[in-house]
Amino acid sequence: MSRLREWLNQLQLSLFGDNNVPAPSAKPITKKKTPTRRRLKSAEPKMPAPTPSVEPIETPAHQARRVRVVALGTHEVPYAIERVRRRTVGMVIDHTGLRVRASNTVTVLEIERILQLRADWILKSLNKMQNAPPRVSFVPNLAVVDGDVLPILGRPVRILWHARAEKIDAQVWLAQQWGGAAEAVLILRDVVPARREKAVRDALATILLEYLFQRARRYAVAHGLRYRLIMLSSAKTLWGTCRSDGTVRLNWRLVFLDVALVDYVLAHELSHTVHMNHSRLFWGKVAELCPDYKHCVRELKQYNLRAT
Repeated sequence: MSRLREWLNQLQLSLFGDNNVPAPSAKPITKKKTPTRRRLKSAEPKMPAPTPSVEPIETPAHQARRVRVVALGTHEVPYAIERVRRRTVGMVIDHTGLRVRASNTVTVLEIERILQLRADWILKSLNKMQNAPPRVSFVPNLAVVDGDVLPILGRPVRILWHARAEKIDAQVWLAQQWGGAAEAVLILRDVVPARREKAVRDALATILLEYLFQRARRYAVAHGLRYRLIMLSSAKTLWGTCRSDGTVRLNWRLVFLDVALVDYVLAHELSHTVHMNHSRLFWGKVAELCPDYKHCVRELKQYNLRAT
């Protein structure tokens, strides 16, 4: 009887449940951990992959130094191509020979076709260049000592070093030295010999810039020209350049030439502020500013920028 009562109690518990009886614990579901892979440094150093042997690619700089040969009539003429940014094909003949300046989009075939069309001019110019006397540098040695004479804007100027010399005022100096003085003198503050060349060059640049400012203002007022800025350059091939925004750059070595040649180069570049080309209208503007420009062009050819 007791066993029957115990069985009934267990049946009741299973049918109606008991809050105090813990439910059977379910086994938690866990994700299987993936073992972490560690990269171990090899004890043996990794060898670099072998570099394939390839031919070097020619860049525009390499192409600019490459010399080619073109047949012009019965003559074989060597020439060099300089790859630059420009719309047209330009040709320069100097003591180094024939140089062609063209953009990367112009093929060698097209360049040589143009050379064929200008064959007469090229051969004549090369022959004239070969028979011309060699041009030498016109830039003097700037490591001057006390009392040396330098050509400045067409006049001999004696350079003097003084320990207490004041900073040069180019406007005052030009007014004094170009005002009829028998001998022009430039007094500079003395520095150690190793720095004298730089001191002379800085003084010459200051003088040239002031002269160019004065002349440019006169040209602008007299001929209605507008320019933005005048600066000096150290180019080895150009006396001057003019940008479309009116910025004019002139070679600092002009300071050693006569003022008539300096005036022509300035007039040439200022004329580009009106005509950005070398058309007939452009040369007409140059003649307006510098009537004797043809003589100046011939005189300027005797000075070699590349030798400086």
